[in-house]
Amino acid sequence: MPSRKKGSGQKSGKDRGSDDRDIGANEKSSEERKSSEGRALPAGADGTANTDKSDFQIPSQSDFSPPLNLEDTEVISRSVNEDPVKQRLLLIDAWKTRDQLYEHLFGPHTYVSPPTYAVPPEYVEKPVRDPNTVDGGSGDPGEPAGEDMHLAVFAYGPDPLRPYWTYITAGLSSPWLQEDPEEVSGFGCELMLKSPLDAAWPAQILRSLAFYIFNHAGTIAPGVRIGLNAPIKENSDSLLRNLFVWYADEAADCWYQLPSGGFGLFCVVGITDDECQYAESVDEYGNWCLQEVLRAVGIGQVSNPERASIITDKNRERLNNARTTANNFKP
Repeated sequence: MPSRKKGSGQKSGKDRGSDDRDIGANEKSSEERKSSEGRALPAGADGTANTDKSDFQIPSQSDFSPPLNLEDTEVISRSVNEDPVKQRLLLIDAWKTRDQLYEHLFGPHTYVSPPTYAVPPEYVEKPVRDPNTVDGGSGDPGEPAGEDMHLAVFAYGPDPLRPYWTYITAGLSSPWLQEDPEEVSGFGCELMLKSPLDAAWPAQILRSLAFYIFNHAGTIAPGVRIGLNAPIKENSDSLLRNLFVWYADEAADCWYQLPSGGFGLFCVVGITDDECQYAESVDEYGNWCLQEVLRAVGIGQVSNPERASIITDKNRERLNNARTTANNFKP
């Protein structure tokens, strides 16, 4: 499972933020400045918080409290008050709207995983569960066999405007526990990864990040840097062993509205160890600086497992110029 490296979580939305919190936090700020290329340069885009991979454990049965006896207490759990029909109709409505949004932004998908992905029916018979099965806690996405609980990954082939493969999650923004519209739908984000070639590893990376979000009830937003503790492509010697999260070039609005609430569509980009160290050295604007230099050398937001690091003498001037620009925006 990926480990959290340095970086702050910005709340996706119209207000993006500067105060630093843990990976599950949302952050807000009304301050945005424009870069020399006309892109927003959010204040406080990065921070410095470490979380070790070994801290993340799937809960065991002993971690859960015994169920409440509703006959002996006035405490009523949320599930007792929920309207399952209303909840499911909202899920279906949000699901359809997100599918339409993706087609509007990216066109028809080339394929989707799992191939059984479809809008859930209005009614589904609840599967019989093994009494020995332990739920995954508050972040559990639900019964894995249920079609409405799947996390899907859409794959979009190259086209003249997007000369690379694009992979996007569908499921993190689903309103799993909502009856009514809220400010944020589900976990408030969906994630994108771009690759020069069609491959299995992009979906694997996205599913690993989704697994973290589901099981820790967190979120991932621009400004975060994540250590994979392994090459981005399994069983390879790729130098890309880290990720950073930024605003997707293809999703200029960044924040989109579903009937159940809003969500951010963000891009994760593979970077090398020394690129990650460079971003950390710039403090709060590190991710912005790194993205600007990646654009300048023609890499952009594409994660190519075969590429070399951009931290070279040839790029020293670009790296220094990006750092200087970022320092000029500091208060």
